[in-house]
Amino acid sequence: MDYAFKERIGKPELFTGRKEELAYFLKWIDDIKEEKSQSTALLARRKMGKTALSERLFNITFFKNDGVIPFYYEVREAKMWVVDFCQDFFLTFIYQYIAFKSRKPGYLDPENRSDFGKTIEIAKQEGLDYLCGIIEGAAHAVAHEKIDILWNIAREAPKTIASRQKEYIVQMIDEFQFLNAMIYWDKDKKNPADTLAGGYLSTAESKIAPLLVSGSWVGWLMNLLKKMLPARFRYYPLENMPQDEAIEMVYKYSQFFDTPVTEETAYLIAKIAEGSPFYISSIFRSLYKRKDLCTAKGLTEILEFETLNNQGNIKLTWMEYVNAAFNKVNDRNAKKIVLHLFKHKGHELTRKEILDDLNLETSDEKLEEKMEALVKGDIIEQGVSNYRYRAVGDNIFDKVFRGVYQDEIEHFDVSVIKKEYARSFEKLKRQYRRLQGKYNYQKGYFAEYLILDELKYRARKNNEVLKSITRNLPEDFNFCAYEKVWRYDFAPEYSRGFNIDIFARAAAAGDYSIIGEVKSRDTRKFSKEEALDFERKLESVKKQEKIERAVGFIFSRSGFTKEAEEYCKEKGIACSENERWLGG
Repeated sequence: MDYAFKERIGKPELFTGRKEELAYFLKWIDDIKEEKSQSTALLARRKMGKTALSERLFNITFFKNDGVIPFYYEVREAKMWVVDFCQDFFLTFIYQYIAFKSRKPGYLDPENRSDFGKTIEIAKQEGLDYLCGIIEGAAHAVAHEKIDILWNIAREAPKTIASRQKEYIVQMIDEFQFLNAMIYWDKDKKNPADTLAGGYLSTAESKIAPLLVSGSWVGWLMNLLKKMLPARFRYYPLENMPQDEAIEMVYKYSQFFDTPVTEETAYLIAKIAEGSPFYISSIFRSLYKRKDLCTAKGLTEILEFETLNNQGNIKLTWMEYVNAAFNKVNDRNAKKIVLHLFKHKGHELTRKEILDDLNLETSDEKLEEKMEALVKGDIIEQGVSNYRYRAVGDNIFDKVFRGVYQDEIEHFDVSVIKKEYARSFEKLKRQYRRLQGKYNYQKGYFAEYLILDELKYRARKNNEVLKSITRNLPEDFNFCAYEKVWRYDFAPEYSRGFNIDIFARAAAAGDYSIIGEVKSRDTRKFSKEEALDFERKLESVKKQEKIERAVGFIFSRSGFTKEAEEYCKEKGIACSENERWLGG
């Protein structure tokens, strides 16, 4: 695929899973052409992948060029004068629109995004003269500081152009809650534009340019939408990843960060992280110096560091939420309330129960204000009604918060948390062994990652064994050192892209690189038609990567049809169905 927009996740292949969410929002974007889609709010805390999802949706929509024009904008967590903000918002949209219409991604990051004259010149150069009028209108409003007119022009620009040109636009606005907090009416930035988001009351109802807004402060964003934009947005919470996607992410990050895992620890990481992409990423990126992801003991030490040490990314991130909330309710009672809800995790407590259980000397009205601030700060969650509350359903945040505050309230020994991690891993290891006893739990689902892992870390040492279980290898073939072992995404500009499961580029010119496909299904054998398709992909990758000495390799867990076996032998494509490739 053509990644027109540089994604902040880094290498595009690090994007993992989110299959259900991608499918939902790609259909939602496609439905815009039928004017079916309603503006939606994507709800997720920081580092859960909402920005990665939005940026991937932008790139897919841009690449498809199928009748919907994507616009992405992040409201930054930095104070801005409203005129500067409106100009930046408007010109970002115009340049993204020009990039899409001209099919020139370079316009997504122009050299100068503040020169209206240059923007008009570019629009004319690309044959988009109809943009000149709205650009001139925005330029006039900026020059004369006509704030209300300028905000109307900027906010309505996507809908206005879509309407005039009979087109469809999807507007993706990240960190939407900062509209009312970081934009100021005055140049001195003393008077917050705390009603700015309300301008979307009508705009959000557009069916030709609906919005997909998101924000890292879920309680804050929900509060804004409910109070200022009631009934204008549907809510879509971004949950933790399902277990198969979480384990896939573990293997992918293991390869990318050159940090080995075992089948067992891959399972342990995915389970202890509860499918949180933030936690999985933090484990692999941890600054802990003796990082070992091949043992439960090593994992325990990393998590202790991440949740209890001031350098831990998990602790640092959660403390941003805690500090923001406690700036408003920074008292001993707030900490006692959060700790009390943790003790009753899985249950909702009413305000009366909280007052009685903790013997708080405060009114119900004052307690409600405190609880609302904690909910807005994402420290606790609202229950089924505004009278009920529950702890955040996150076992790692529990440990971060207790590690910081429980000793202050209850004379708590932080070593208890270390023992809790050790007990959790022992329990998870027993679960893993039960699963392993029933069936090859991970081998079936994640065969390609196990083979990538084998090639990267052990193939050279296991050369003779792996050769003995693989047919059709050249006589002079040996497994070697590889400079890169990865999945391969092939996206030529004018033809259909495809993926290759295994791409192991030999470090030395005289050695064989490996380009492979993995089929982990239990029943259907690998067919001749699939072998023909693989050979085409093999030749495309060899040509694209300028590789002469390469072996095509197919691992098929259920074996090969007779016709496929004969064809692979004729073409010199290596084959195996032996599960020793999967570490067995």
